[in-house]
Amino acid sequence: MEQSEYVIFGELDPDAFEQIVTRLGGRYEHLRFGRQGDDWIWIDYAHGRIEIDTFGAMVLEVKGRRRDYGVAREIFRLLDSAWIRQVFMPPRMDLGR
Repeated sequence: MEQSEYVIFGELDPDAFEQIVTRLGGRYEHLRFGRQGDDWIWIDYAHGRIEIDTFGAMVLEVKGRRRDYGVAREIFRLLDSAWIRQVFMPPRMDLGR
């Protein structure tokens, strides 16, 4: 498996968008978000970016490069379990790229 390929780590409840932004904003300094037809959250860190958005689905998809798996797991641990719809083990290919 190519570590630089884009994957979907899991899905979150889009109704919890504001709570998710609040929770992750308290942990990640470089977080940007918006609501412009679609909901999106970008978490930038030293080695990459995790994207959480509704661009390709009716749920919030947690996406990034396969090598970002550890960061994605940390995000899932920070969130209330009620906000997590599904975690993919192993992550699914992001065919929308």
